[in-house]
Formats: sequence, C-alpha cells, structure tokens
Amino acid sequence: MPNCKIHEKVGYDLSKKIGVYSYDYFLGLLAPDAPNLEGFAPREERWMAHERDGDRVVWRKKIKKFYDQEKTHYPKDFILGYYIHLLTDIVYDDFFYDQVREEIQKEMGYKNTHEEMREDMDKYHFQEWEEVKEILQKEESSYDILNISKERLKKWKEKVISQKEKEEESHWIKENLIKELEERVYEELKKV
Repeated sequence: MPNCKIHEKVGYDLSKKIGVYSYDYFLGLLAPDAPNLEGFAPREERWMAHERDGDRVVWRKKIKKFYDQEKTHYPKDFILGYYIHLLTDIVYDDFFYDQVREEIQKEMGYKNTHEEMREDMDKYHFQEWEEVKEILQKEESSYDILNISKERLKKWKEKVISQKEKEEESHWIKENLIKELEERVYEELKKV
C-alpha cells in the first residue's frame, strides 16, 4: 500500500477532477493510516481502519458499503478523502505492488523487497506537498472513525506534516506510476 505522501498526491490530483479541495478532504486522505502513529501497527488494527479484506473484490464491496453507510455521518469531503485512500490502496495492490516489487528484485535482488519499496516511497517528493501541508496546518478539527480516535488522528496529522523530506529521490516510484494510479482510482471513483 502507498505511504501518506503518495495518498496525498493522488488525492491532490483527483481534487482537480472532482472539485474538492478542503482541509477535511486532505485529512480524510491521511486518516486510515493513523493506527501507525507509534510505528507500524499490528495487522488487525491496520485492517480495521482500512475495512480490509484479503480478497480485493470483497474489500471493494466492504469499502463501498462503508462509504454509503457513513457519508451522512461525517463531513462530505472527509469521508470522500477516506474512501479515496482506501480505493487507492486497493488499486495499488491490484496493479502496481507486484510490478514495483519485481523491478526491485531485478535490480537489487533483495529478498525483502517490501521494505525496500517502503523506504523508496519515503523518498517520493511532489511539488504540491507544501501546499497540502499548509492546508492541513490551518485547522485542528478531527473525527472519530472506525478504530481511530479524533485525538489519534490529530497526532497522526501532526506527525505526517512535521516529517522532514528525504534528500534522496525515489528510484522506483515515478510520476508515470503515480499518474496511472490516479487515473485508475478516478475510473473506479466514477462508478460510485
């Protein structure tokens, strides 16, 4: 699954297509990963926050049902951002995870390609990140959602926006991959 900056980049690009550009939207894009506040959370916690299922067809159905049930209980932009995060995870797993992992294996021969991929994602930079951070710094509102408390979400937001940029550039996560990810997410989003 992508890291927070990739989620924010996909969401930022989608915001132009769907006409949503708000604090709640960008907060929703961050929210599902809040269980990782103190480090990589146990699977059960991460999966609960993501409405995850091992079968991606079932996972799609679960997040659609979740979105339909919750869209009147949260600000519209927040729940849309949350849904887009979950959808981005599914699409990434469907189309890009194995592709990137195989490229790493060919070049690096690592047995733990997943860890190498995560480190490479942390090196991903996008121009608009400062703009998104500025939006996220302007407000303090937060929400309880699934197994995430509003206090945890606030702390998660602060942690993400205070992280220093890595000086190195991402080797495997390139703009063409992000663009294709965004386009595939958008095609699925139009079905909702």
